[in-house]
This record gives sequence, C-alpha cells and structure tokens, in this order.
Amino acid sequence: MKKNLLILILSAVLLPVAASAQNIQFEEYDLDNGLHVILSQNHKTPNVVVSVMYHVGSKNEEPHLTGFAHFFEHLMFEGTENIPRHTYDRYVSDAGGSLNANTSNDRTYYFEKLPSNYLELGLWLESERMLHPNIEEIGVNTQKDVVCQEMGQTRDNQPYGTAFTKILTNSFKVHPYNHDVLGSEEHVRNASIQDFKNFHDMFYVPNNAVLVICGDFDKDQAKKWVNDYFADIPAGTMDIRRPDPNMEPRRTAPVKDTVYDNIQMPMLFEVYPSPAYGTDDYFAMDIFSSILSAGNSSRFQSQLVDQKQISLATYGSAMPFEHPGVFMIQAVPNNVDLSVLEPEVDAVVYDLLENGISDEEFQKVMNMVEMSAASANSTIDEVAESLATAYTYFKDTDFVNRTLENYSKFTKEQVIEIAKKYIDPVQKISIYYLPKQN
Repeated sequence: MKKNLLILILSAVLLPVAASAQNIQFEEYDLDNGLHVILSQNHKTPNVVVSVMYHVGSKNEEPHLTGFAHFFEHLMFEGTENIPRHTYDRYVSDAGGSLNANTSNDRTYYFEKLPSNYLELGLWLESERMLHPNIEEIGVNTQKDVVCQEMGQTRDNQPYGTAFTKILTNSFKVHPYNHDVLGSEEHVRNASIQDFKNFHDMFYVPNNAVLVICGDFDKDQAKKWVNDYFADIPAGTMDIRRPDPNMEPRRTAPVKDTVYDNIQMPMLFEVYPSPAYGTDDYFAMDIFSSILSAGNSSRFQSQLVDQKQISLATYGSAMPFEHPGVFMIQAVPNNVDLSVLEPEVDAVVYDLLENGISDEEFQKVMNMVEMSAASANSTIDEVAESLATAYTYFKDTDFVNRTLENYSKFTKEQVIEIAKKYIDPVQKISIYYLPKQN
C-alpha cells in the first residue's frame, strides 16, 4: 500500500493490486482456445492499453534453468515471422504510443499504450508475439548478452543489489521462490535453443494468458478484432508446471547471514514468513507493516529514527507473492553497529505484538489505507495491469473492486493476532550487509 526505500532497492518485487475509489467496470469472456479477455472502457482520454499477462514467473522455472521468464520478457520483443528483428517497438512509436514489459516471481506482463485509433495495431502485435515469436540463434544469443549484462548492472555489481537474492535463498530451501527473477547467468548462457522453445511452448500460450483492453474503444469492434487476431491461435497442449504453494517446510531455527559488499553504509534485513497475497492474513500483515513504518508517526520512525536516533530509516513490508512469501524489515543504521540496531528493531516489533495499538493510531493507519486506495488505478495503464493481475492470481477479476473492503474488515486486535502467527523468532532470518574488509 506504500512505496518506500525497501521497494526501491528490491525493485524486482512488484506492488500488489490496489483498490480504486470507484468500482472498475469491465466485461470478460473466454475464447475457445482458453484465452481470457477483459474489456474495460474509459473514454476520458483518446487512448487505449492493450496488454497480455502470462501466468509464468521465476517460480515456474526448473532449478537448473533459471532466469527463463525474464529472458522471454526480452526475447519476445525480438520479432516474429511477420515482424522483422528490432522493429517491434517502431510500430508503436511510429503510432505515437509506448510499450514495455515486466516480470515477477509469479507472472510476466506485456503492454502497449496507443492512440485509440491504433487499437487494431496493438492487438495484431500481441497476437504476433503469442502465435509465432522468433526463437532462433541470432535473437537468443543477442538477448543472452543483454540479460546477462543486466544481471551485472542491476544485481551483481550494484550496491545491495544481491539483497533480495539473499533474502530468497535464505527463506526458501524447497520452493522455487529460492531464486530471483534474473536467475543464473550460467543457466542462461548454457541453455540451448530447444530449452527455450520448450519453455515457450509450455507457458506462452492462450490458455495461460489474459488479454486486457482498457481505455477509449468501441466494444463491438474490439471483440471482432480479438476474434480475428486471437481465436485461431492454438491452445497449448503441455501440462503447465505449477509448484505446490505449500511445499516449503517450516523453519525450525533462526538463520543469520553476513554479506560483505562494495558499500559504504551497512544495512540490516530481517525476514519472516508471510501469507500469500490476496488472503485475509496478507491484508492484516500489510496493515501491521503500515503501523510499523507508514508515515512520520509510525513506530519505526518515531522510536528508532526520531527518539533514539539509531536508524536513518527503517521499513517493513509484506511482499505480494502469489504463494506464501516473505515479510521483510530493512533498517539503515545511524552510527551504530548492526548488532546494536537489530535488537532495537526487534524491541519495537515485539512491543507492538505484546501491547497492541491504540484506537487513534489504528484509525490513522486505516486512513492511510483509504487514501492510498482512493488514488490507485487513476490511469488506464494501472487499471489494465490490476485487472490482469486479479484474474491471473485468483481467477476473480472483481477482486480489484474489493481490496479496500478486504483491508477494512479487521479490528486492531485481529491484526495483532494474525501478525503473531508470522513474526516468530524461531523463523527469523537476519542478514547483515557490511562494507568489504580491506
């Protein structure tokens, strides 16, 4: 429900679906090949978003072939049988539009934003990408270089860049959340063309995707074009690899890890188990994190930053994973050792668990939740992605219209009781990021 330093550093994690102040209107249906279609009209501006979300992220990869979902985020801009290499984006830019894509642990999302009169162009482009992308040596080798360079620039050689990787590898020993979205350079470099084709044929198929059209368009015309461009795409025939959401065993002892990085300032990460996004417990844990770190009067800010002045910034966040994930706390010290800062962070957390929250403090936090909801989904870009995510995760598109309700159902006592289930010292992971020693 908020953006903070933790979100900025751990940029591989995507924010969850949020509610909007007004209900989002939409129509949805399925094609015979399994493609789910969502249409949401908004005539305020003469623009339209065409997007496709595939239900594949890093958690669907095999342990010896990681980084494939992110690789395909890049590869599927290479071109198709009817779109020459390096020209996909030109169709959009020449029409005065924009395009992009992103990958998470759970899904991959492609979109074009175009002037309304170019809706058919967007549908053709996405159908081309779905039907016959080029998976050939020249494009694959080009993108191997691109994504491996990105690994170095955004993770391996970036200060604190491996933090989220360390959090995942310490948190998950069985579940494939144990590797990050970028994956292994060795896996990507050594993968064969056939490896990539096999991955494509399993996941990038209409019966594993949702198409969203959002903005200024004529619904009857849009339905005709959707049928023209997508109805004849064959459904996938492979069994789609889906990990068991509950396969990760419970930790039986706390974990401590130390990373010496090319940094100037130490940083503390504390990690606990967290419920899956969309569950009642997730919303309660998000409220709990807001009590700790949302706003200038939050517990972390008032006690650690303002009063004791032992932290420059401390944040907590429940990550919006499709499966049970992680609740993370990130703390930047202010002229103290991490061994001093850690128990002070814990004292704030466990005082909240033991003594609860006042009515006034709780109401202030809930007001923040409502304000965030009122400002969410203010653009057709945001609405398109929210609709796609709701259907992909839950097969319940109207989830986008119930998020505020899901937050407001809790009493302050219920929030604390739910938090006690997850903030467990036995399952705590502590990661110290320290400057490299000479």
